[in-house]
Amino acid sequence: MASITGDFVARLAAVWQRSSVSKEDCETLAEMLVPMDKAGERAVRHLAFDMEPADFDAAIEELAPKGNVE
Repeated sequence: MASITGDFVARLAAVWQRSSVSKEDCETLAEMLVPMDKAGERAVRHLAFDMEPADFDAAIEELAPKGNVE
């Protein structure tokens, strides 16, 4: 996603974490986030959920490994 930049990461840190991150670290984090965002965009096409939280939870439960989970 072209909109994930160092400036975007700096804004996220300021708003969500109330902290500041060095410009170099923001650029590094942006470089790390872009491939994850692209992978998520590819995977979402194959998942059966809309943007509703309940649909997301149902899709995650369906994908979760079955077994002795308590």
